[in-house]
Amino acid sequence: MAYNLPPLPWLRAFEASARLGNFTRAAEELLITPAAVSYQVRQLEQHLGYPLFDRVHRELKLTRLGQTYLPSVEKAFSDLSIATVSVFGGRERKPVRFRCLNSFGHLWMIPRISAFETEFPGIDLQMISAAWAESLNPDLFEIDVRFGDGTWRDGAVELLANDPVITVCHPDLALTGKDSDVVQLSKAKRLDIMGVADTWESFFRLFGETVPDRTGLQVDQTLSALELAALGHGHALVLETLARPYLDTGRLVRSTKKNIVSRHSYYLVTSGPRQALSPEAQTFCEWLIREMRA
Repeated sequence: MAYNLPPLPWLRAFEASARLGNFTRAAEELLITPAAVSYQVRQLEQHLGYPLFDRVHRELKLTRLGQTYLPSVEKAFSDLSIATVSVFGGRERKPVRFRCLNSFGHLWMIPRISAFETEFPGIDLQMISAAWAESLNPDLFEIDVRFGDGTWRDGAVELLANDPVITVCHPDLALTGKDSDVVQLSKAKRLDIMGVADTWESFFRLFGETVPDRTGLQVDQTLSALELAALGHGHALVLETLARPYLDTGRLVRSTKKNIVSRHSYYLVTSGPRQALSPEAQTFCEWLIREMRA
């Protein structure tokens, strides 16, 4: 979309001059010369075809059209300032940017944000969600919470926690038959998560049961599997940490007490040694490690 706008430096010169009352004070704020401010304002007036100021000695007085135009210009710059700070942070207080997988962010991080803010009110966080682990880009964020085998080479890697993988289901689907729980699960409707190392095939092999044919839906994220399980669409095989909010509220129950040790773990990946990060980022990492290992 093309915008019918004068050059922004001209608008800045006009806004600062109107607010401060003369070109000299505007020049001091904008870090240019008074002559440059005067020139930019005149260029703006020629562009618009109307005078914005009456020059009275060394003071400036807005014309009627200048008075009408000024509030809109001020609001535009205010909106830009608010948007810039909300997305990128202010110069004085930059947020700690980190990335994590969607499921981890929704099910582990978000429920703990309030506790972090209470403990560290001077640190702002900026969370970036991802569907899959990708290479670390220090220009965008310097902290990554990943789930995998820990063999990445794009940063410093530190083990956070290794979670058991458990089976969960809606309370109405709780196993009640005479067969063993593993046999019952082999006959039940199950939800598969694509791309994970710990699969239903692994579960059945571990407990000596013939691997059954796939049944039920396939999804690409743990969060989707948990939501579907909570709606009664089948049994899900998921990390206990991610299932915990559902178990605590009773939306899900464990299908069986049996679990498997995950072949993958949660890792903290940073753009360099933790000691080289900002003090705020170091504090966040230390908090994350403490909470994950608690």
